[in-house]
Amino acid sequence: MVKIDKIELFDGHQYQEDQKNYELKQLADGELIKSKERVQSHGEVFTPKWMVKQMLATPEIQEKIYNLHATFLEPSAGEGAFLTEILHQKLNYVDKVSKKKDWQINALWALMSIYAIEYLEDNLVKARQAMVDVLVNHYQNFFQKELKGETEFFRSARLVIKLNIVQGDTLKYVNWLGYPITFNEWKVMEDDEVLRLPFTYKSLFEDDEQLDIFSASGQMNLFGEESDSKKYKVVKVTKVYREELE
Repeated sequence: MVKIDKIELFDGHQYQEDQKNYELKQLADGELIKSKERVQSHGEVFTPKWMVKQMLATPEIQEKIYNLHATFLEPSAGEGAFLTEILHQKLNYVDKVSKKKDWQINALWALMSIYAIEYLEDNLVKARQAMVDVLVNHYQNFFQKELKGETEFFRSARLVIKLNIVQGDTLKYVNWLGYPITFNEWKVMEDDEVLRLPFTYKSLFEDDEQLDIFSASGQMNLFGEESDSKKYKVVKVTKVYREELE
């Protein structure tokens, strides 16, 4: 089994395209099951794309899609069917409302709003990569140029994906090492500045409240108590990859 701390999904990754004109690609629909054994062992059945779109089409959810800071949490991400569709729709909105000077900032805010947990590590790798692919596709379509892996935007985006899409057991609140599942609140300080605040997934349930990513009554309270860990500096959104401490 590939250990989560050994996954080298992003390092040195660059994107090469033969075509000069970049276009938005249709999100592919995957298989419903990988094997009977996985269904029996893990209850793994993937949601088809048409159902994902239908579930996200409700007015309450669409209202959140058009809010770059409205958070979504997928507690069983699979290969990222919900994650990629939410990101795709949020970036469609970013494409419409952004100018070249603020597209990257808005895109990172959208990315920072999407969280997920996945138990199986092969699915985790695919979910993360799918998020990268959607982001890169929108960037290249908007700017009509290749996204380089060494840019601050890409380096920050890959860190956000790594921190927001994590391995763990949703029911036990821990990852494969037995440590608490930890997320980060990306707190808006200014239009282009953010404060990273780590918190534990378990803290969301300490008041015995049911977490519902599809709640119709306003924005869900995704963020729990801060974990007793590192304290990060307020930085530009595009510079979070530096992980600067106080």
